[in-house]
Amino acid sequence: AGGPLGGARGRAAVAGGGPPGGAGGGCGGDGAGRPYHRASNADYRGSGFDRGHLAASANHKWSQKAMGDTFYLSNIAPQNPHLNQNAWNNLEKYSRSLTKTHQNVYVCTGPLFLPRMEPDGKVYVKYQVIGRNHVAVPTHFFKVLILEKPQGEVELHSYVMPNAPVDENIPLERFLVPIESIERSSGLLFVPNIMKKTTRLKAITAGSSA
Repeated sequence: AGGPLGGARGRAAVAGGGPPGGAGGGCGGDGAGRPYHRASNADYRGSGFDRGHLAASANHKWSQKAMGDTFYLSNIAPQNPHLNQNAWNNLEKYSRSLTKTHQNVYVCTGPLFLPRMEPDGKVYVKYQVIGRNHVAVPTHFFKVLILEKPQGEVELHSYVMPNAPVDENIPLERFLVPIESIERSSGLLFVPNIMKKTTRLKAITAGSSA
């Protein structure tokens, strides 16, 4: 409760260029869902977490409205500030750079709540909640990049980072994971939908060459 509405579906087509501009410093509610399912800015105040965008605002510079729409709280999740401002930011900038070498770039970003083994030998899913609305703090974030090449080939890059400080000097390739692990943990299916459009799919995982 209180997490991003449809949080794992923070999806955007990345456009290169476009007019510069911001959407101001605040985030707001979009009126979607019931009031007790919504987060508020007050939930984030003093929490120690950034308001991390799922669909990145810099991916939507083609119009002021598109960019402003990314500031709705339904597109926001609590994100470790060091991660948000460093390694995760590098991944977002990398995804935008791919528009220079690919015909189309599609990005799907979302939160994950992954299990881990505790000292008692049992596996639990544990996560913090913040604010009066008990906004769920993801344990990890994923980003799936779907890259279309002019000759029809489609590449799939799938990343997972912990919602914790991450050394920005670690190569992004170290965070590549099999797409199946994200599908299993998020409940979203990427490969079947892509295969409806092409049979030339190349999944890039750690150790693969692009």
